[in-house]
Amino acid sequence: MIDVIELSKKVLARLSVLGYENTHVDDIVASEQLIFPKVRAKEDVKRISEQELRLLFIEEFKKENIDLFYSIETPTEEKYKFGKKYEDIKVNPKGQSASLDMCVFKRTPKNYERILNIEFKHKNASTKKIGKDVLKLIHEKQNGVFIYLLENTNIGTFINDSKNREGVFDKLYKSFTDFKDNWENEDKTIHLVILSLEQKKNKLPNPVLIHRKINKSNLDILEYIFYKDKGCGNITEIEGNGWDVETPTSANTPPAKLPGY
Repeated sequence: MIDVIELSKKVLARLSVLGYENTHVDDIVASEQLIFPKVRAKEDVKRISEQELRLLFIEEFKKENIDLFYSIETPTEEKYKFGKKYEDIKVNPKGQSASLDMCVFKRTPKNYERILNIEFKHKNASTKKIGKDVLKLIHEKQNGVFIYLLENTNIGTFINDSKNREGVFDKLYKSFTDFKDNWENEDKTIHLVILSLEQKKNKLPNPVLIHRKINKSNLDILEYIFYKDKGCGNITEIEGNGWDVETPTSANTPPAKLPGY
């Protein structure tokens, strides 16, 4: 089976040293061909998205899992209706197939068998987008993985006290709570993996990730899992409640400059 955490640690280490389109030529480094572009042509703002996350995850998956297979934007086996609002999200036998960001298969004597569904999200994802992904992972019969990329974290990232804003855990708690009745496979797990690119520590970038698995029996303790019983915002405060913390060992190694620069 695919080792999601080891792959995620390698991906986070690579993401943390990607170049940026507006980097001055004297500061250009060559650890990766992939770079972050600008949000808009005339603005000096880095665009970080789930696209880079998914691309590097697939690259690492292919290195480590030559006996497994994958597809992208894969139609779901079940049918859904999403509508325009969060409240419209539901399982609907008369609806349509949705799509999964990545689906992992094993080859059998007869065909390719789905064994894992993976969804990727970035920090600006709305509650509706997260809810759609959570429902798909809950209702499809295969195990699931939800990988969420943050640029950094602060006091309001996970639990936000503002009435007009929701943190990552707020959105996940709402989605799992609202859609938990659609969880049918007793043996299934959903692995939550949250990556933080530039968690500041001693004034140096310090990439870190947290993760935990959820199974059907955990649906009765969602308040505990998502820290609803106590305030927390920064990723460094998330330890315990079933969450494990990991730091990529190579993430802080400075890449070498390209010859000729």
